[in-house]
Amino acid sequence: MSSLKESEFKFIQLGNYNHRYFEAGAGQKTLVLLHGFSSSIEAYERVIPLFASHYRVLALDWLGFGGSDKPSTIQYSLTLYASLLSEFLAKTTMPGEPLVAVGHSMGAKYLLANETIYPKQFEKLVLTDSDGFLSLPGFIGMASVWGVRHVLHKVVSSRKFVRKTMQSVYHNPTHITPAHFERNWEMVRKKENYEAMMALNRSFKKLDLKRSGVRAKLGEVKKPVLIIWGRNDRFIPPKYAELIHREIKGSTLHFIEECGHVPMVEKPEEYFETVVQFVEKK
Repeated sequence: MSSLKESEFKFIQLGNYNHRYFEAGAGQKTLVLLHGFSSSIEAYERVIPLFASHYRVLALDWLGFGGSDKPSTIQYSLTLYASLLSEFLAKTTMPGEPLVAVGHSMGAKYLLANETIYPKQFEKLVLTDSDGFLSLPGFIGMASVWGVRHVLHKVVSSRKFVRKTMQSVYHNPTHITPAHFERNWEMVRKKENYEAMMALNRSFKKLDLKRSGVRAKLGEVKKPVLIIWGRNDRFIPPKYAELIHREIKGSTLHFIEECGHVPMVEKPEEYFETVVQFVEKK
């Protein structure tokens, strides 16, 4: 079970789609938390109470994930996600409100796309084990072809496959509690979740930082950027943290030791302290 109570979640219309979000805390700054692929707001459940003791916190389920709508016939794109995030901020924050964005994995990739399209929305960015810098082959889209995707669903929704995938995400597998495993397994098993993921797969070129042209614009990012990475991330290895650090001039890089792909789960206190130090730095 999640430590976030279902009754506390809110819903909002963005781009004519229903989105689930969570709001907590108060403060002079607002943290906007953005989850990764095959995930949801719950990825931040261990750090939301910590952040909420200092700041106003907004956490959003991306379209296609968590408790948000999961359309399977639309074309997803970095532009679409940036526009949805922009609309979310327009409806939940005040003009001039100091905003800091925290993105994990896929969410960090979408955050970078948002920054190149709407560069004035956030005063600082936190990128955690970011997706978007791996070179994806063109044939990856074949996974969403009708015959292939139905066979693939049987494989990826098996308990054995889900457990192996989760074990590759964490450095310390004890973080995979029975409740956490069951939640992830259920997420993959649900047909609407899987079909939305396949729709994203079909749209992978428009979701790719390089193919979309977003990566070529990262040199234009001038605001403070913190890159946080699990030193033992096997999912997206630490060499990509160094690569992003080079491509975003002036960024700060912090490795969390004995930690895999999800620092806010494995090392919530260090993650919280690292983000707060960055947010408060003048």
